[in-house]
Amino acid sequence: MGDDRTVLRDLAEARMKLAREKTASKFDADMRARNLKALSAGAQKELKEINVVIKADVQGSAEALASSLAALLKEDNVGAVQVKVLFAGVGDVSQSDVALAGVSGAWVIGFNVAATFQAMEDARVRGLELGYYNVVYDVLDEMERRMEKVLSPTPDGELVGKATVKEIFDIGKVGKIAGSGVLEGKMLKAGTVRVMRGDRIVHEGKLKTLKSFKANVPEVESGNDCGINFFDWEEMEVGDVVECYALVA
Repeated sequence: MGDDRTVLRDLAEARMKLAREKTASKFDADMRARNLKALSAGAQKELKEINVVIKADVQGSAEALASSLAALLKEDNVGAVQVKVLFAGVGDVSQSDVALAGVSGAWVIGFNVAATFQAMEDARVRGLELGYYNVVYDVLDEMERRMEKVLSPTPDGELVGKATVKEIFDIGKVGKIAGSGVLEGKMLKAGTVRVMRGDRIVHEGKLKTLKSFKANVPEVESGNDCGINFFDWEEMEVGDVVECYALVA
């Protein structure tokens, strides 16, 4: 009789666990579908994902984290990024969790739990990061920071100069020219540029022309004015900051 009660209890717990996992999975799918619907309502954008594996001390925490992360969506003019929860479960981070994360380079989150020694060693060998937290908002803040980085990665090379747009000139067939002042460093015709509007990136690409007065020049140093013309982009505004990046030997 005792064995029967144990079996029945185990079956009931298994059914409850499956029900919780289905509910969490449905919520995750619903949030991802809502995010995709919001994206499709606007212009077509490149959608990127950050994969995560979640381990927590209790199922409720695992589900709360999974649903909160799945609801996150960040986007700019050209792209968007959301979170894909590969797995959310209970217990210390194990070797199997690290193996799952290793398939897609996922970030492993431990919430109020640790990782086994073997899991830490596997993560080190695979180059995977294990994050340990005990406050949900800390996880969300860190994820939003990572999403921003994925959405707007820093161009290749080192930051070598900045200029601010002072005036916009429309020169017929040439197109729009940003009359700018170099604030620091130097602007390089061969560099990669990123245009900032406040804390938002509005353009990344190459310069079509770089002028000092009316002459095409390879560079313009700090303290001087220049004319900047971008390849395939003319949406600059007065006050925009143009960052210049270049590979430095």
